[in-house]
Amino acid sequence: MTPDVQIVLMVYKSRRVLPQFLETVGTTLPIILVDNSYAEDDLSDILAGYPNVTRLDAGGNIGYSAAANLGARAATSEIIILMNPDTRPSAESLLELARYLDTHPDTGACGAAGVGTAGGGAQPTALRILAHTLGWHRRSALSGVFFQDLGGCHIEVEWVAGSCLAIRRDLYAAIGGFDPSYYIYMSDFDLGRRLQEAGYRQMVLGDVVVPHDDGGSSDLPAIWTWERRGRAWTRYLRATRSLPAGLGLTVLLVAGYAIRAFAYTVARNHNKSLELRTYLGSVLREWASATSSQPQL
Repeated sequence: MTPDVQIVLMVYKSRRVLPQFLETVGTTLPIILVDNSYAEDDLSDILAGYPNVTRLDAGGNIGYSAAANLGARAATSEIIILMNPDTRPSAESLLELARYLDTHPDTGACGAAGVGTAGGGAQPTALRILAHTLGWHRRSALSGVFFQDLGGCHIEVEWVAGSCLAIRRDLYAAIGGFDPSYYIYMSDFDLGRRLQEAGYRQMVLGDVVVPHDDGGSSDLPAIWTWERRGRAWTRYLRATRSLPAGLGLTVLLVAGYAIRAFAYTVARNHNKSLELRTYLGSVLREWASATSSQPQL
């Protein structure tokens, strides 16, 4: 029996990657495309030939989390799969995720293994942040915050990546969906935390592979991405930890990335050094503005 499923796809200036996404998914699964750049880019030429796509105007660049919630509210299927346009899923791989949820009622959400990126992982702790920032996770796949190279296994995780996240639509609504205060990044960590608190398991299916060009969803420069990653991480640690614990985890995050940034500088990899320095700067600025009532986007 084919699961009752719809894809909810969030895009913003994604003309470069959207054609490949649609080509790999095909026309068999219904897609709700929530367009944060609706007024800026007419995608009708790309969408021609895909009658399975319903395009929604987000009303401006409202952010990934709010756009996902908009798409989820428009969906009518039992299961929704939230996706990024820089992924390359086959229809069958997405149906595998839906089938898993159909047959595992104790599982709240599941995702696919990425290629060169994580399908999910663990909530941040001191040891996991150090493992991630210093690169220890490359030797031990489950030691850091992001789990990669799962070797085809089904792994229980504490959050599923929002780039490819299958969840029952009624459950997504019941726990409040993505928190729109996370404009982009860390909303999946937050959703995973709430699913844990509600008693649901979360799984990454290592034998279901969905390639993902992490950070390639938009035509915006990579520096924009790293800036917002740093801000989102800081907000998440502030929101989910006590002030001393949040500050302590941030110190570890900054120290680890500072070491890597220095190593890239010495190796004359100026692009990677700039990305990490941008990230570190955004973390420090976000903490400095913690008392502001209106966070920056």
